[in-house]
Formats: sequence, structure tokens, C-alpha cells
Amino acid sequence: MPFSSAERPGNDTSRRSEPAKRRRVSWDLLRVAFVALVLLFHGTYLARQWHPELVARPFVFPYQLGASLLLVVSGYFAAVSLRRGDVVRWWVGRMARMLPAFFVGVLGTSLFLRLCAPPGWYAPSLPDVLANLAMLWNWKPQSYTYVDAAYWTIPLQLLWFTAIFALWRARRVHGDATVRTLWLVVCLELVLLPPRLHLQSEAFRTLYDGFGLYRVHLFVAGIAVQLWSRRRIRGPHAVFLLGACAFVHLCQTRHPSWTVGLVLGIGAICVAALGPDWDRFLPAWVARLAQWTAGITYAMYLVHQSIGYVVMRRLQDHGVGATGQLLALGVLAVLLGWLLTVLVERPAHRAIMRGFDRLRPTP
Repeated sequence: MPFSSAERPGNDTSRRSEPAKRRRVSWDLLRVAFVALVLLFHGTYLARQWHPELVARPFVFPYQLGASLLLVVSGYFAAVSLRRGDVVRWWVGRMARMLPAFFVGVLGTSLFLRLCAPPGWYAPSLPDVLANLAMLWNWKPQSYTYVDAAYWTIPLQLLWFTAIFALWRARRVHGDATVRTLWLVVCLELVLLPPRLHLQSEAFRTLYDGFGLYRVHLFVAGIAVQLWSRRRIRGPHAVFLLGACAFVHLCQTRHPSWTVGLVLGIGAICVAALGPDWDRFLPAWVARLAQWTAGITYAMYLVHQSIGYVVMRRLQDHGVGATGQLLALGVLAVLLGWLLTVLVERPAHRAIMRGFDRLRPTP
């Protein structure tokens, strides 16, 4: 998923006394590009896979890359912000940024589907809404239906942020132990994959999927890039670790094209992390547009898919073709994302953090 504005360079909330760093346009551009890949995958490929009555798209982007690359970016910025100060405040800030917008997104999407979904399309029941608010789908997918399938990344990030918080508090991810922990996580994911695929154990599947082991290598890749950028690990070691993450991704997805795309995306992330900012190559207006759009991408991610499919179908009923439907999906994502950001995500985060700071002032 997109990293929140609390994770963007120049917007660190982990230590209030630290001056804000200059914003890097390169990260905004990557964030917007990866969210655009999510929209393309959902709008051109999954839309017709799930709703064949939609007219053929002018082109098809069948690669599940955007969300995976956003998880890599999330791992990178988790490592950046965690080392800057109060780890408890860091964890509370992540929860405060993600959860309120997610809860409102679930409720708003559910209401929209109940009111506007075409006959025969999925309309969530009250148990479905409650199960989605509790994020139960990874644990029991046969019992709990997604209100919006894009939500799959949310509990993974919450679990991984919490695991990092617990390890950091236990002083087990400092110094060389950090790199050893990353290798241990990647190897554990890979070793447990054959039992997950072939053991036919529902209890094992529940734990493996529920704790997000099927994509934890993406978070590890982001942390590895951050360690490389700080010279905590050498280039060959970092490349080897990132290659291991790519290999695990291939084993998990069994899509060579998705893995090639992931490698290219991680390469772009490495360029952004290790090299100079890209602002020197761009007009100022492009940088400002990228900055504004990057600030709303988490909310865009939350509300575009299920609502977008309904809107595309309703537009088709009124004679709008595939190109117009895709344009409408993009406009809808930006509009709803902006509204959810300014009305829920940012105000809720500020209010929660003010309350936290009053209860636990910085020493």
C-alpha cells in the first residue's frame, strides 16, 4: 500500500524535536507511479476477470506489481522513521494514520455497494462489514469476503509494523542482528512455503496466511534497501539479499513476469534511495503535482476498486466506452482519495497524536 504522509521525507512524526528534512520528489514520483500500476491492474485486468459483462479494455495490464512495490516502499520508510526516535510514538503514529481511514473506507464502500451495486453484484451484509473491519479475510478467506479486495495489504503492514516494534523494544534488531533477522525471516518464509502448498492443513494455512508470511519478503526488501543506503550493509550483500527476496516472490506467485516487474521496481527504489533527488530533471509544476497526488494515495488505494467497478458498470449502461470508464476510475480515485484524506486520515492522525503526546510527553 502507499506509505502515508507520516512516512514521507520531511514529515517524520517519530521525534517532534527533529527538524523536517527536505522533501525528495523521487519518492513522490515512485509512490504515484506504483499506485497508478494498481489502478491499471484493477481497471484493465481484474475488472473483466470478475465482471465479464464489462466491455473489452483498450489495453490490458495483467501484472500485480503496484501493491507489492508499495509494500517494499513501506518497509523502507518504516526503517527510516523507526531509527529516529520514540519507538512507541512511531508505532502509535502508524496505527493512527492507517486505521481511521481504513475503517471509514470499509463503511463507506459497504454503504455504496448496498445502495448502488447492479442487480446480481455483491452487496456486503452486516457480518461481511464486521469481518472486514476486523480484517479476518487472511485467516478464513472461505468464510469472510472482501468488501474491497485492495484491502489485502492493510493487515500485513499492521502486523509487520507491530513485529518490528516488538523486536525493537526487545533490543533484538539493533546492529548486525538486524541483517541476521532479515535473512531469518526470508528463509523462514521460503522453508514454510512447501508445507503451506502441500500439507493440506487448514490450521497451518491459517497461521501462514494470517500472519502475512506470503509477502513478508517485500517488507524485508524495503528494509534492505534502507540499510544499503545507510551503508549498514555492503552493495554485494544487499544485492544478494534483494535477489533472495525476488526468488521468494517467484516461488510465492509463480509468475515470472510479476517477478521481473518487481525486480525493475526495486531497482527504481534503489536509485531513489542511493542517488540524488530527481527534482533536477523535472519542471517545478511536475514536482508539485507529484507531491500533492502522493499525499492522497493511501486513501486512493482504499476506495477505488469496488466503488470503481460499480461506477464503470453504471457508465457502461449509459453508453460510455472502455476508455471513458478507465478515465472515470482515475478521476474517482483522486476525488474520493482527496476527500478521505482531508476529512478523515489527516484530522484523525493529528487528533490521536495530540492525545498521545498529552498522555505521554516526550522526555
